[in-house]
This record gives sequence, structure tokens and C-alpha cells, in this order.
Amino acid sequence: MSAAARRRGQGSTAQRGFTLPELLVAMASVGLVLTGLVSFLVAGQRSFLVGANQVESQQNVRIAIARMIDEIRFSGNAPGAAAGNCAPRSAIGPGQTVTSLTLQNDWNGNGCIDPGTVVMVNGVQRGEQVSYSFADGQLLRQESAVNNAAQPVVGGIETLAFTYLDAQGDETGTAASICSVVVTIATHPEGRQPATYQQGKVFVKMTDTARIRNPGCEPKSGA
Repeated sequence: MSAAARRRGQGSTAQRGFTLPELLVAMASVGLVLTGLVSFLVAGQRSFLVGANQVESQQNVRIAIARMIDEIRFSGNAPGAAAGNCAPRSAIGPGQTVTSLTLQNDWNGNGCIDPGTVVMVNGVQRGEQVSYSFADGQLLRQESAVNNAAQPVVGGIETLAFTYLDAQGDETGTAASICSVVVTIATHPEGRQPATYQQGKVFVKMTDTARIRNPGCEPKSGA
């Protein structure tokens, strides 16, 4: 075969393109690479979603716990209280339940709890009763004579439970005997529904305890 013929044969081989097996191998390789990239992106999205939901849930539970615990601890205020002609005051109003309670403060010092009275305390209007409750995934707060209706404090509440303890640490249902309140709350993200985002389903649970100022709950000397 002449040199010219050999050159023509080599040129036709170089221009003939890919064979079917070569194309199949190339497509399989590209598919494997894309599958790995998609898996990586999905895992990253899932991690981001879980992290974002965790942060949101933790913020919700901290806001709820901090607000309630502070008010429970300082309930029972009676600055310069007179004897009054009312029933004995208690820091927790009667009728408390597992998911609701009413905190009481004798802000005007007349010896009574007056739900219809507004008193200026450090430049802020205060009512003598504050009620906390749980409904439709929201923590609700209503201050007597200040709020016309219960106001949402934070949403994303999954469960809320109050446990009432006496001076010995035993559970009690008598408002005047309550010395501590244990608050247990669980939250979830408000903006993402678990049914749609199962991989981002996050719940955060927190428990805290607050002592209150009911008579007979003062720490014993030497204890």
C-alpha cells in the first residue's frame, strides 16, 4: 500500500466519531457523576433544613421559658400591702390547670387582687393578674385591665405543661400551697410543616422550675 493510501485510511479513522459502546460508557460515567452531585446537594439541603429548624425551635422555647419563668418567680408582689378585707392572696390564682395558670400581684398594696385595676409600676401599666395559656400551637398571655384579649407570645408550641409543687416538693392542686412551678415546653418550627419537610422535622424540649412567693414557701433558716 502506498503512503498516500495509508494517509487516507488514517484520516477516515480519525473522523469516524464514537462507537455505540464508547457513547454508552461515557453516558454511564456522566450519570454516576451527576448522581453523586445530586446526592451531595440533597444531603446539604437536608443538613441546612435541620439546622435552621433546630435554631428556630430553640429560639421559640427559650423565649417562652424565659418570659414565663421570670413572671412566675416575681409573682406575689405586694408592695406595702395592707391587711385588706379580701381572701388571702396567693401568687397563683385558683383554677390553675396543666396548660394554664394565673399569676397575681397586689400592685396597689390594698391587700386584695383587683382584676379591673391598672397600676403604674416603673412607668409601665400593670394589671394585678397575668394569665398564661396554650391554644392552637401558641403560648398566650393576657394581663388583666391591660389586654382586652389573650396575646400570642410565641408560636410553634407542640406541648406545654405546668406542674405545681408544695414546700415538700410534692404535687399539689391547692393554689395557696404552691411553692414551685415546673414548666415543660416543647416547640417545633413555625414556618415548615413536618408533613412536607419530614427530613427537617425537629422538636426541642426544655424544662425549668421557678419558686414563687406564697406564704409558707420561704426558705427555712439553716436549710
